[in-house]
Amino acid sequence: MTDKQERLTMPGQAPTDEDLRMDAELTRQELAQTVAALGDKMDIKARAHDKVEALRERGDELTEKLPEPVRPVVGPVVSTATRRPVIPLVALIALLLILRRLLKRH
Repeated sequence: MTDKQERLTMPGQAPTDEDLRMDAELTRQELAQTVAALGDKMDIKARAHDKVEALRERGDELTEKLPEPVRPVVGPVVSTATRRPVIPLVALIALLLILRRLLKRH
């Protein structure tokens, strides 16, 4: 039996004042949890920060798996890409624009 089922009176009987108070308190608690969950979802800055941290950790893990001769070359690139994601994004957009122009000419 759940807490709510234990607190409520039998079917067919009117609920007592205590039952109504407990039901209102339970509803209040559920509403507070829902509002908190929605607030967490709407905190875009915190979610973006968490995503950046996860990408940074993943980049560091991948760098560690590289062979020793390649690591000094790729390491700084991955580090820059995870710490300043705007730089590779701008480079990718520029590359796509150049490719688009080249394909239009042919």
